Amino acid sequence: MFINRTEELRVLESEYASAHSAFSVIYGRRRVGKTALISKYIENKPHIYLYATEGNLSLQLENFTKELTKLSDLSYAKNIKFENFEEAFEFLANLKLSSKLVVTIDEYQNLCHLDNAFSSKLQRVWDLYLSRANIHLILCGSVLSMMHSEVLAYNAPLYGRRTTNIHLKSVRFRYLTDFVPRLGKLELMELYASFGTIPKYLQMVDQSKSLLANIEEYILNKNSYLYSEGMFLLKQEINDVGSYFAILESISKGNTKVGDISSSLGLHSSHLPRYLAKLIELDIVQKEVPITETNPLKSKLGRYRIKDKFLNFWFYYVYKNMSYLELGQTQTVIDEIKMNFNDRFVSFAYEDYCQEEILQEPLKYLSFVPKRVGRWWNNQEEIDIVAMDDENICFIECKWQNKVDKEKVEQALKQKSKIIKHDKKEHFLVMTKEDYLKSI
Repeated sequence: MFINRTEELRVLESEYASAHSAFSVIYGRRRVGKTALISKYIENKPHIYLYATEGNLSLQLENFTKELTKLSDLSYAKNIKFENFEEAFEFLANLKLSSKLVVTIDEYQNLCHLDNAFSSKLQRVWDLYLSRANIHLILCGSVLSMMHSEVLAYNAPLYGRRTTNIHLKSVRFRYLTDFVPRLGKLELMELYASFGTIPKYLQMVDQSKSLLANIEEYILNKNSYLYSEGMFLLKQEINDVGSYFAILESISKGNTKVGDISSSLGLHSSHLPRYLAKLIELDIVQKEVPITETNPLKSKLGRYRIKDKFLNFWFYYVYKNMSYLELGQTQTVIDEIKMNFNDRFVSFAYEDYCQEEILQEPLKYLSFVPKRVGRWWNNQEEIDIVAMDDENICFIECKWQNKVDKEKVEQALKQKSKIIKHDKKEHFLVMTKEDYLKSI
């Protein structure tokens, strides 16, 4: 199944059409669809594809050599052997190619684990040979910390060589129906709040079953791979996971301020910044500040939230309840989901949906195209969404409830909005569950 990713394909095709060599880096978390993107891109092009494993480096070189020698019309090529990847790349650079060749190393970080100097060697080969060859080199990886240290960071061996990089992220809400076309709108929002929008997770959903049945079978079942997915995602990035897991569990429970997180863990707040910074670097957590802040970096009103909805769900319902789930006592967790899933997860997922919609189709909801969209709060009040440009500001309240008195909600919103000092034309909007269910 290949859905969306049109912009990413456009970038890769542009690289292929270039008269020069190309070097692309594709990275993103597990299951986000990196390999599917590459497969779609190379399907009608001459290519070499190596899926790097944590196994023997020599065996992987042998597999790469087999693919490489198929491209050569030299009689001796089929029996050729290389001592190392450097020799293989040099041979590749000297091949006479009728059209650009796509050379992909998937899960590139595994080669770097096996040979700490692999990126430095590849840098030398790229500079001397491959950069002059008619190839499109793609390095793809799912361990973000490794991809940064080997390729993306300023002090990385391969820094400055790439011509494009693609950070592949989860799909937007609007593409959920492409994965699960038989689900109704209410079920889609509940799916969004639990399974999130990672393509591989969505492909697992059995549309003939209820959402709760899917959660029980594919997330709460200790024999399902999603049951351990949160563990694997962090353990491939972090060695000492205990403190990070405790912080993420605390955030999933609604402790979004540094003070609240530290209090819930019985730690001094000075212990948290380095952990939170690492989680932000790994694209697991994001720090938000009120949208009206003029100097976000110095704001004292920062809040932290888990970016991925599946991980947020997993830490709250799976990680917290593993003592029950390991014993097969799933009903205890199911009862908890029935009790608070709607209020703790779906209502907040609806806010994110509304914000995404306003960013994607602003004129469907507003009379202007905003330059900034985000949440606002102070120590007493908060507003779900504020959208603004140079002349307009719109205050938006999102209500995932039935039979909302919009006039009453708007009056309360107007009262709260008086706290925000500005000189713009004011607009007000109430977005409800009923509006969402009626929309096409």
